[in-house]
Amino acid sequence: MKIYAPVLVGLLVVPGFGCRPDPAVSPEVVSVPTSSQGQIGTQAKPLFLNGIFPIGVFSQPQESFAKWKSRGINTILEVPQGHDPVSWDKAARAAGLFTIRRPMADPKQDIGRKDLLAWSHWDEPDAAGRIAQWTPMFEKTAKEWRAIDPNRRIFINFAGPDLSWFTTQRDAYSTNYASHYPRLLATADWIANDLYPCGGWLNQAHARRRGDITLLGEPIKILKRMTTKPQFAFIEASEIERGNVEGARCPTAAEFRGELWYAITQGVRGLFYFPAVVGKSGFSFDGAPPEIVAEMTKQNAIIQKIAPLLQTEIDPPGFGAEVPEGIAVGWRVSNGKVLVILVNTKDSAVNTRIKLNRLEQVSSGVSLSTGATVSLQSGVLNETFDPHEVQVLMFEYR
Repeated sequence: MKIYAPVLVGLLVVPGFGCRPDPAVSPEVVSVPTSSQGQIGTQAKPLFLNGIFPIGVFSQPQESFAKWKSRGINTILEVPQGHDPVSWDKAARAAGLFTIRRPMADPKQDIGRKDLLAWSHWDEPDAAGRIAQWTPMFEKTAKEWRAIDPNRRIFINFAGPDLSWFTTQRDAYSTNYASHYPRLLATADWIANDLYPCGGWLNQAHARRRGDITLLGEPIKILKRMTTKPQFAFIEASEIERGNVEGARCPTAAEFRGELWYAITQGVRGLFYFPAVVGKSGFSFDGAPPEIVAEMTKQNAIIQKIAPLLQTEIDPPGFGAEVPEGIAVGWRVSNGKVLVILVNTKDSAVNTRIKLNRLEQVSSGVSLSTGATVSLQSGVLNETFDPHEVQVLMFEYR
């Protein structure tokens, strides 16, 4: 993308927020004064999770917590198999990390814990044909957990390829399989899915689209039709199925960047990285190559800086953008700031003419992706986006 020379600009500031979330602060819902058009007004709008944007990593040993923190991670999900949950949990607290995990052996020990964002069901109840068996088990578990701590959120993660397949097929087996999803959704408060366009297993309909980052949006859109509960997405950070799945590969740094910001344009409230390799050559907790690590660290820093704005109303009415095919867009508005996220979802360059609604009187903004100024003419941005390029743009709105 062609942009102008870098300038020094101030980032969005929300009282009580720093770039590093403090687990001692309760991540509850607070209010930001905005109107339905995203301007300062008298109607309070909720700020999700007190402006904290969970950036997590899945099932990592406690010895690696410092490493992951240095990459911009603020949340750890799931105790690895064979690891001591008490020691793991203690290490996460000492590192200042949020957690999403199974309850302690005595779940009452978790009551009141602010660093524990949610209790987690077992992973992927809809994978490997087990949905009918696991659904009643999850219903029983959720009932027991809610009796112990009615205020504790419950987290569930679906297998994105299975979800996308069974909810779109019309044969009897698929229809029956899909009928369990509403029951499983009722057992949780936070909903996630994992679909890995480059390095994971893909269903029959998706296999020919290997590397298409918009595959991430399909299970998210399906879940939106089924529930209004907050959604989260897993992002691939390695060659997950090395040697197991034909055509599977590690995403490029550009694809990785595109995936995570594309998921944000689709309205997720947090991101969780999957860096493990489960291939024929053996298992590795962290198979993220250096270029992915560098991109992860850079993008996590941007997310942390604008986390409160990301956790305002998703795509509020009255703003938005008119974009060409291949460009995904999302926006947030608060306190006179307009954040516009643009993602080239294609593996080729796209010449764009993007009309930013309600910004006709704004002549320029800043790219948080590069620190450079971006010029507008009557609210129009004319640029060329490189393959999988992302631009996170901030404008002052009057």
